[in-house]
Amino acid sequence: MTIRDRRRIRVLSATLAAVTALGLAGCNREDPVPADGEFMGNSAPAAEGTPAEENRVVYEGQYNQEFIDEAAAYVGQQVTISGQMSRTLSPEAFAIAGPADPMLVVEEQQIPAVDEGQTVELTGTMRENFSVTEVEEQLGIELDDDLYTDFEGENYLMATQGRAGEQG
Repeated sequence: MTIRDRRRIRVLSATLAAVTALGLAGCNREDPVPADGEFMGNSAPAAEGTPAEENRVVYEGQYNQEFIDEAAAYVGQQVTISGQMSRTLSPEAFAIAGPADPMLVVEEQQIPAVDEGQTVELTGTMRENFSVTEVEEQLGIELDDDLYTDFEGENYLMATQGRAGEQG
């Protein structure tokens, strides 16, 4: 065996060892095999609760029967609804008219003033089980309990944005 043959054997052995190591490392992967055309990498999908996920609006439309029927699915998520302002309850809260009962809107962040009868478009987080005490503690405000008895235990909107439209 010549020196040249020994070098070839060493190079082949090293190459075989490297290929075998890479092959074994690939067999120990826990992530699934990608479908055709997908990028194979270690990038993980965005975790739930990330800012992009939290700010995604899942409903945009009228406060109507369709919205009411699906409201439970929107709890904890961002929605944009429009409706007619029916009554002011306090500087921090008002109600918008709907096909059945009005919906309570609590201003988490101050939004422009809206007059009764005016159309308003609101964006915020749908919440469930309204409680005067919990909202007072959360926002550091004082509400007149008697004005909110019709809304206790109901879904409501914690509004962060709003804009007034035309007079209804």
